[in-house]
Amino acid sequence: MNYITDKEIDAIQGDMGETLRKQPRVRMRIEGSGYWEGGINGWFFRVRRGEETELPKSIAELIQRSEQVAVMGEREVKAYRGVGRRVAQV
Repeated sequence: MNYITDKEIDAIQGDMGETLRKQPRVRMRIEGSGYWEGGINGWFFRVRRGEETELPKSIAELIQRSEQVAVMGEREVKAYRGVGRRVAQV
């Protein structure tokens, strides 16, 4: 799978590229380290965490939603950590 950087977003061709180019840009910073990875209509994006970057609005919204889901999932799983019986390994 090939990933593109925020600078390469401007070079995307076709309908999706045109759509992204026309969108307003949003400056944002994704907390943490490493990369956030996600895709829209077959185009995959890799955005470095911990650095402020400028992205098309739809990508910024996708990142916000995925981060919200990750936080909600972590909160739901937290209630079950450390409870229950351990299954012995054979």
